[in-house]
Amino acid sequence: MNYRFIFSITICNTVILLALMAFVWVKFSHEKREIVYIDNIRLFNGFNMTKDLNKINGDKIKKQKKKLDSLCIIYDIFRDNDQTDKLEALGTQLRNEDQVLNTMNKRFSNEISQTVWNRLNTYVNEYGMANDYKIVLGTQGNGNVMYAQKGKDITDEVMNYSNSRYEGER
Repeated sequence: MNYRFIFSITICNTVILLALMAFVWVKFSHEKREIVYIDNIRLFNGFNMTKDLNKINGDKIKKQKKKLDSLCIIYDIFRDNDQTDKLEALGTQLRNEDQVLNTMNKRFSNEISQTVWNRLNTYVNEYGMANDYKIVLGTQGNGNVMYAQKGKDITDEVMNYSNSRYEGER
């Protein structure tokens, strides 16, 4: 009878221990996914919208660069042929076109960044809520996240989700 009692207590303790271990495993395996991070640079550069906007604006910038290059060639020809009367006006036009190019570069860069991040922030929020993350950190390799386990980086998953949403697949 004593053996039955000991056996029953052992079985009870084993069941309780297994239940406790299962609870702890479920609790902590879920918590491992509560805080994750995204490599902002990889996400931004891998996002199809970034590529699309860069292509559209890149074509405009290439056109302006060609115009500026042509003016530089003409300026060099005038300078080499001592046509100083035309150099001043052409120099002014060169500076103006160079300023146009610089302005285009800055404006496109700012517009692209703002437009893309507005869209990506929406997608990251959706993805974070859908996957029950408590915190999604962004890193740029400059000290925001100094260390994290490999399983905490969800950049590729968010990039795939964002590209699917952008392409209208979800």
